[in-house]
Amino acid sequence: MRAAASLCSFVFFSVITVISQIEKAKAIEQQIGRFERSARRRLRRLASLSPRLGDLIISFPAAAYVIATNSVSPDAAGEAVRRVKEGSCLQDVAKPLGIPMWLKRVPLEAFSGSPTVFPDDEKFTRRIAGRIPQNPAHAVCWLNWVCLAGQAADDEFALWIAAEKPPFARPLPTDRVPLRPLAVFAWYSRHPRGLAHELMEKPWQPSMRFPKAVHAMQTWLDRVARLFKSERPRRGPGRYSRRPSGGLRMVPLRTGSQLREEGRIMSHCVGDYVRQVATGECLIFSVRDGVDHIATLEIRRQPHRNGYSINQLQGPSNRRPSEGVRIFARNWVDQFSADPALAMQTNSEEFTLRPATWEELWQPYTAAKGNAGFEPNPTNLEWLLAEADALRHAA
Repeated sequence: MRAAASLCSFVFFSVITVISQIEKAKAIEQQIGRFERSARRRLRRLASLSPRLGDLIISFPAAAYVIATNSVSPDAAGEAVRRVKEGSCLQDVAKPLGIPMWLKRVPLEAFSGSPTVFPDDEKFTRRIAGRIPQNPAHAVCWLNWVCLAGQAADDEFALWIAAEKPPFARPLPTDRVPLRPLAVFAWYSRHPRGLAHELMEKPWQPSMRFPKAVHAMQTWLDRVARLFKSERPRRGPGRYSRRPSGGLRMVPLRTGSQLREEGRIMSHCVGDYVRQVATGECLIFSVRDGVDHIATLEIRRQPHRNGYSINQLQGPSNRRPSEGVRIFARNWVDQFSADPALAMQTNSEEFTLRPATWEELWQPYTAAKGNAGFEPNPTNLEWLLAEADALRHAA
């Protein structure tokens, strides 16, 4: 009788154990299914290494993601895995990975691409919980903005961004978030020294709402830009504005406001090309007949030839332009591409940089945060202005 009872008990608990394992496997798989598609296979492999690593995917998704996607050094990942297998607490697991514990509260949909540096001072950790969005659709955008805010300014500014919530509806990769001018403005507001701070009319404060802060930043950056305004006379609508027979001419579009205005008039998406133009990735021109907008031209430098070629030529609402406009554009680009070195000057015509002024302006910030994006180059100023313009229209 006892043997039979023991056997029944053993079978019962075995069945319960199997059911529990099946349910846990389902829960882990459901959790993995919420991550970005490119990470799922690696997370499944991680879960197969140890039951505790499978549990980590549920209890601390950020840590599991960092380990599975090789986002830290092999030594750091190996140490974290060892601690998980030994049953260490989650705080000890997080240490070699360099991730803060507040990430436990962030929807796992936020983790995409290569994780960046996360704000982690005591004040930030204590106050961030109530500012984390619970809507997974907003999580990626929110986390990118908060991390960039901490890197480009400080944790106080990151807390402010976390509460204000990003104004862009769709997620943007970290390198495409146009937050840098506002972050630099906030940094100088909290470090009152030098020429950059002297140009401020109203410094950033945590009590500001987003639109008001953006307006104050734009006023400041306009003053910065005036320090480098070219004194050379402008040649009509642009150096490369041509008027051959037939009345058609090319007008270069250099700034965010020019691109957005072209997009509004032409009913297409050229207004989204601010960053590409600011960085020199492409050049965009408006084909006009007098004051009438006829078509929009995008040209890009070709890596295997010494010149540019047409990437897009779109009429209103992305309709195909007439044959005459297409012939004009091809002939103009052929002539334009004969001197590609001259073509690259279209982005720098607007400003003349004086190295001493540039150094005086940005040196305090670059000494604290690094020089990337602040080298004395007109394109870097154009890019900063384009990002500020994008923020202004989003606020």
